[in-house]
Amino acid sequence: MVTSSSGRPRIGVTSRFRPAIDSHSIHRGYIDQVVRAGALPIVIPALDPEFCEEFLETVDGLLLTGGEDIDPAHCTGSARQPDYTYHPRRDAFELRLVRLALDYGLPVLGICRGSQILWSVTGNPLIPHIPDVNDGQVLHRTSLTETSRHVVSLAPAGRVADAYREAKIEVTSYHHQGLGEQLPGGLRWRVTAQAEDCLTEAFEREDPDGPWAVGVLWHPELPADDDRTDPLISAFVSAVGAS
Repeated sequence: MVTSSSGRPRIGVTSRFRPAIDSHSIHRGYIDQVVRAGALPIVIPALDPEFCEEFLETVDGLLLTGGEDIDPAHCTGSARQPDYTYHPRRDAFELRLVRLALDYGLPVLGICRGSQILWSVTGNPLIPHIPDVNDGQVLHRTSLTETSRHVVSLAPAGRVADAYREAKIEVTSYHHQGLGEQLPGGLRWRVTAQAEDCLTEAFEREDPDGPWAVGVLWHPELPADDDRTDPLISAFVSAVGAS
């Protein structure tokens, strides 16, 4: 394990490039949560895929953050949605980063877009626009700029339920792409949380003895002004430290 001088595990945390301000950036909530859970965050900028191996050599686990939509060319076969932002370079970089992390057996936590990357890199499709399939039963975001809050049910005896120790939790949500039906072949995932519209909200390795890998569509790093450590992020950091 590659640890800091203090003995803290190193968590690679992906970031986004924002052309409007010509800057690589990351929401503070991800960084604060990783630090509170006892790890050292290493911010990974979205560069060319050739840099993926070198980044992964410097970290013990990988946290995939939220952000722009994934280009439908990678995962849905549909056209791009109007009025949405895409970042093909970030897509290509993170898809390779995750493939390698899974091959290396690194613990991985995907949040929102990060869970969609984790889902699609293993051969599964995304739902291009959730309101087209759920008839508005659950608001997975309030608007283009506003998060929502909704309830998810957790499957028993899974890593997500073990972290939260609840059958249901209320989550902060901000996405319109969803997780499509799992296809045969490749790495198998166990669905471990669903929203009240029956759409998948969390998944983890079907093999409980395999390396730690979990994806959640909600945002456990929010709200950023909450000084509590999220139980799932804490469980992820613990898994990284034990690997």
